[in-house]
Amino acid sequence: MKTKPYRHKVLYRECDMMRVVNNSVYVGWMEDARVDALAQLGLNYNGMEENGFAGPVLSLSVDYKSSARFGDDVDITVSFDKYTGARLFLSYEMKDAATGRLLAAATSSHCFISLETGAPVLIKSYYPEWNAALLKASRPE
Repeated sequence: MKTKPYRHKVLYRECDMMRVVNNSVYVGWMEDARVDALAQLGLNYNGMEENGFAGPVLSLSVDYKSSARFGDDVDITVSFDKYTGARLFLSYEMKDAATGRLLAAATSSHCFISLETGAPVLIKSYYPEWNAALLKASRPE
């Protein structure tokens, strides 16, 4: 399932002297878009952390296609590709909002852990509403 795109306006501090976005910045945008996409599903990431759980990144891959520049609007679409109960797999498309030009395509995988122990947890045991929403979002449409 794809969620509504998250829009980001490229900031000056995110760019080099040629006003091109630094490659590391895209990873931060992915995090912002991921938290927004979860909120669109009715899942409050901050609320999960307040209840003692987190969803750290296990792997991340970014393919850069074209440069974003200072002042551009970037739309970031998050797709919930797969959820196993223990792991969540996402993909991202980052596009220039004005032209639709693909800037970057990326994937990330996540697990769920207890903040107290750092041990992996099955989220359905502690957060059944997250489990249900992630299962629904990850099903093919």
